[in-house]
Amino acid sequence: MIVFACKKDDAEYLRFSELGAAKKEYTIPATAGQLEVNVLSSGNFEVMLPAEQEWLKLNSNKMKGDTSFMLDYEANDGFPRKSLVALYAPESERYDTVMVKQSGAVQPALNFPTLNTTVLGDGGQVVGKLNTNIPLEDITIAVVYPSPDVEPWVNTDFAYDKSTENFSFTVKPNTSQTELRSVQIRLSYKDGWDMEQVSTLYLLQANAQNMFGTQADFPEIRIWAGEKITSDLFIEGHVVSEAGNPNVGDVPQTTPTKINYAENDRTVYVQSEDGRYGFRILTSTPADNIFKRYSKVQILLKGVGVERESNPNRYTLTGVTSMMVMKQEEGSAAQIAVKQKYVGDLTDDDIYTFVTLKDVEFPIRKGSFTPINEGYSTLFSADRIGKYPLLMRDKNGDDFFTLTNTRTTYRRDGSMLPAGSGTISGIIVHEKFTRFEYQDAASEQDYGNIGRYQIRHLAKEDIKISTALNSGFSELLTEYQYPNIVNGIALPTFGNNGSISFSTNTVNLSRSSDNSYLGPVGKENIGNTNQYGNGVLTSAGSKQNTEATTNSDGKGAVTNATIVANNTWWNYEKDRGEGFVVDFSTLGINTNQLSMQFTVNNHVGGTGKGAPRYWKVEWSEHGNMDGAWTKIKSYTVPDAPLWANTNIHQLPGYKNINVKLPLALLGKEKVYLRLVVERNLASDGNSYASEPLSVATTTGIGYLAIRYNK
Repeated sequence: MIVFACKKDDAEYLRFSELGAAKKEYTIPATAGQLEVNVLSSGNFEVMLPAEQEWLKLNSNKMKGDTSFMLDYEANDGFPRKSLVALYAPESERYDTVMVKQSGAVQPALNFPTLNTTVLGDGGQVVGKLNTNIPLEDITIAVVYPSPDVEPWVNTDFAYDKSTENFSFTVKPNTSQTELRSVQIRLSYKDGWDMEQVSTLYLLQANAQNMFGTQADFPEIRIWAGEKITSDLFIEGHVVSEAGNPNVGDVPQTTPTKINYAENDRTVYVQSEDGRYGFRILTSTPADNIFKRYSKVQILLKGVGVERESNPNRYTLTGVTSMMVMKQEEGSAAQIAVKQKYVGDLTDDDIYTFVTLKDVEFPIRKGSFTPINEGYSTLFSADRIGKYPLLMRDKNGDDFFTLTNTRTTYRRDGSMLPAGSGTISGIIVHEKFTRFEYQDAASEQDYGNIGRYQIRHLAKEDIKISTALNSGFSELLTEYQYPNIVNGIALPTFGNNGSISFSTNTVNLSRSSDNSYLGPVGKENIGNTNQYGNGVLTSAGSKQNTEATTNSDGKGAVTNATIVANNTWWNYEKDRGEGFVVDFSTLGINTNQLSMQFTVNNHVGGTGKGAPRYWKVEWSEHGNMDGAWTKIKSYTVPDAPLWANTNIHQLPGYKNINVKLPLALLGKEKVYLRLVVERNLASDGNSYASEPLSVATTTGIGYLAIRYNK
């Protein structure tokens, strides 16, 4: 401790006096050495060290004026440490301090490898492994009961045997014939830098009959669907999620401007040891989510609710608390059952299990995991979009979405999406997304169906796809990554096969913006500074979009990035819709898979109404709009949102769509696809689709490609 003597201030003198260290904090290595400290002073001053420390030494403690002094420091064979160095000017009574922090040769460790354990109702000794290099007397031990009114039953005879790494204590008998009881033993330690290490042992004690319950398999628990479990049952399985992961679960949009982020934080996935079945667990609170990825767990389920959702069938356990975890042993990825499948081989039993999907690709060669207007996201303190489904497909032609929440750190980190093919691993889920689909079911709670299965990646490393385009299983027939428009017609940006035009020759295509900038984005990342831009490169490998206005506000917008048309979109004279016409040749192409991928959005303007909602893809060999066309697929186009009136079916970004094309299109000198309005319906500014098309609005295509398997 350092104490300064005081006397009455002399204000006139203090006005001209000076004393201060040039730098307030120094960090030095664990090895011995010497530190120079620079000081600015207008007079005499003293340097003082705390009496209780012995590892810092001063050569001289009397100084004058602007100068420096040297501190000799010893090697630190232990944990990180620190010390204050005081500067004091007796004449002016000014003082200052410098903090010297020394790294340690040893870092403190404190970890229960088995986080949960049990003890019989008879009481007695509890022994658990503890990995630590900290003396027990330096560790703070707190016994945390579920509520303050619980009578203490854990004794304070804590001991640690360094040779066996056994941490032990005793507990009193449980006198209840029926009830189990639980407690947390929380160990903590602060090192010399005030960095805290914490590890908690969760203990469950059996009742007086020494009973915990009966182990049940996953199908047995499913039988309780719609009820709370009243029997003393527990399950054993592997945790395949990670507490604290921002992309582990859904973030429901509870209102058009509110998102429930806590549901993600409460989500756990536990699968059976053979990997066949999985449960989603929603813990009572985020703090109850103590589950570590790959750990083997036993969970007591008495009092837990079992919810079953259908089409597809999936099961959620609700009301699970940390005290219900009977046992949790650390594990590794090697202990998890390996499941590698094609999308078409997935079944409902795969939901909430960890699966690797084979031979997949990102067919939209543009943008990031979340190509959205960030002004509607958490980056700008808005809760108007919480996730984005990004299109993927496999070599069998089946498509699906990978889901990325807006709190995922790497979702827009500036890197390009890989252009080849490979695998993606993650949790198979079924989630809704009303910003892609709406009013697509009989009940509002079922709106937003974007497919039977989606996948949630838990780390960027879960995506193992080659970066090179030519290394994938598919080949580009034609591609439109950005608007290359000549005389109102869009020409390909890859090759020269075909064009995109409007369905009437009186309308010219033009350019507009999308939100495909790769990032980084946000208030602190303004401008078109990324070397890849939005992931569209020139033949020389440099970014294609060099517009100064791209990402000018940090929200990810890319100037002149999309092909758009402005029209009323419904031909009342011929009672049919208008749209975009894509022509190309398929001569010489032999394949078992032909497909089209594109992104779309309605630019509704200031009213939020009037844009066509329902569209279809058709094909022909003649291209005559009044001739016979063969329908391939119906689809919907979402409206861009209005800040003043954001609806839950509006999308601050482009929707991505996959269309499997008939093989009858092959071998043609020229073939036509038309993307045209199917139904004469639009939003009135609030509704999804209730009004006839009556005003000119703008619809855009952000990307379009025709692909075939090699």
